[in-house]
Amino acid sequence: MKISRLGGVLEWCAVLILFIILLWVSGLDRGSFTAQGAHELSERSYHYGPSKVVRKVQVDQDTVVFLGTYKQWFSADTVTWSHFKWHPSGGVAGVPKNPEKPLAYSWDMKSTGSDGGLAKFYGYVNDPDIVTVELDVVMEDRGSNTATSGSERQRISDDRMFLFVWKTEGRDFSWQSIKGLDREGKVRYEHKLQ
Repeated sequence: MKISRLGGVLEWCAVLILFIILLWVSGLDRGSFTAQGAHELSERSYHYGPSKVVRKVQVDQDTVVFLGTYKQWFSADTVTWSHFKWHPSGGVAGVPKNPEKPLAYSWDMKSTGSDGGLAKFYGYVNDPDIVTVELDVVMEDRGSNTATSGSERQRISDDRMFLFVWKTEGRDFSWQSIKGLDREGKVRYEHKLQ
């Protein structure tokens, strides 16, 4: 009787050890139960920050972008929901604010497989007279082989950051130019990207 009970205990210990190994191999032990926690995990893994989160942008129910500043850098860190947790997804690296320029910017594209991914164009405005940022972009639909050009505008808030974000879903993006506009709509800064 005691031997069969000991065998049962050993059997359950083996199952528990295999379950822990399965969790570790599958990656289910990584991530965080909150988007903020995944953002902090992302910064720690990159040895960056902690940044001051100036804005949290909910792209969709599974994607959050944290706009932040740290010393003389800015970042647009993305976290995504999968496998029952939030996980770092890119953009944690800081970009210099370059105070000698009217605005500093960067971009990031992340593919998430056949259903597309995320394209981000983000930056920090140094010139206090720039109140709006305009991005000229060409979007090409890979399925129909058509291209659409247009402009996206964003007013600059007190945090001095901007973020243009798109779900790629079978589209390619070609950014043409970035402009900084004053209160009257006059161009104070323009940089051709193509």
